[in-house]
Amino acid sequence: MKKTIILSVLLSSLMYATDSSTSSIPNVIITDNPNREVTTVTTKRNRERAELNLNIKKVTSSAVDTYVTKSKKLISFVLDNINQEDKFYLTSDREIFNNRTKRLKVVENEFELKNMDLDNKVVSFKYNTLPTTLYLVKYNDKTKDLLKLYKWQNSGEVKYLNEVRGKIVYSFTDKYKPFEIVDFSRSDRSLLAKGVIEIKEGENLKINPEGAKEVILKTLNGDILEKITLNKGTGYAKLDDTKKGIILQDGSSILNFGIGFDNGRPNLQIKGTTDASKEYPLLVEVVNIDDTVSEYSLGIKPAEYGFKVLNTGLNLDFSNAISTLEANSEQETKDLIATGVITLDSKGLDIKANFINNGLVKLKNGEVEIDAKLDSVLLKSSGDNKMIQVIGKIDKEKIKNVPGGEYTGTTELVISIDS
Repeated sequence: MKKTIILSVLLSSLMYATDSSTSSIPNVIITDNPNREVTTVTTKRNRERAELNLNIKKVTSSAVDTYVTKSKKLISFVLDNINQEDKFYLTSDREIFNNRTKRLKVVENEFELKNMDLDNKVVSFKYNTLPTTLYLVKYNDKTKDLLKLYKWQNSGEVKYLNEVRGKIVYSFTDKYKPFEIVDFSRSDRSLLAKGVIEIKEGENLKINPEGAKEVILKTLNGDILEKITLNKGTGYAKLDDTKKGIILQDGSSILNFGIGFDNGRPNLQIKGTTDASKEYPLLVEVVNIDDTVSEYSLGIKPAEYGFKVLNTGLNLDFSNAISTLEANSEQETKDLIATGVITLDSKGLDIKANFINNGLVKLKNGEVEIDAKLDSVLLKSSGDNKMIQVIGKIDKEKIKNVPGGEYTGTTELVISIDS
């Protein structure tokens, strides 16, 4: 019975399809799919590479020479390069850049920029407390793009700059020869055969070769005599073989000297003085890279030389005096002339010699006096000893009626260093 019904349905459907082939087909909504096998077609798959471009910006920090001045709460960085348009930001925060752009996230800066020294490539910041790690950012002010990142860590070996005060006297000994250069950095007096250091207050003059940038020399009135630019602790002012040096005055007396620094060590040179018994004052200011200043009051004492006269006296025998002819004349001079020689140990120094009072001296024999004129001539000699010829002159007319005998007198021969 069931089979018959199914066949009837199929036949009826076929008949309907045959009939509709000659007429229009009305709108038909198909709600079910036919119950038949679905044919599946598999096509060839073509695999292509997918490209992924990633831009990764790696920020690498560089080490930097750093100095700390505790008294001023300053931290200074010596950079490899610095330009006028560069901007700097100091922070202890590691998250200082946006993650995607690597541009600086400028927030409130806890470190105040105090100084930017283009000549010495130094930037200095004020701090309240000093962290263990700091990042110094050099960036473009307009775009905030990073130019360079520096990193400093407080590893316990901090380089400190100090503002030092000192009152010192540098004295030259009689073993010193003018124009010699003496290193006054050593405090062991036994090592200084030609110069002695006396520290009256504070510390001896010293310079940090990396931390100091300039030395300023001043008078007691504050007038600037010289400015010495330092390069790794080295710089000079008139420290050379020329006769012209820096002049210090004490009343009418002057000191002519040169000064310099060799890798931070102070070196002095005396070129001449009009009075070696005086101590000449000098103010020295050492300017650090963060513009802090060490101040020294320096006294310079030139050498006082004690020349030794090797002969005990000078005898001028006018009884055997000679008379010379005046220039371009056949007449004898009106003077009696006698000569003698003084030999002294000059320690090998070049000297000058002259008699006081223009060489005028009175020779006495009891109540009788004779006026004489003495001149000195330095003879050529070598070694430490010098020979000075003394020429004595007496007017023949003034001694015609003077009784004979031994006449004596005293005068002073001034020996000075020829510098």
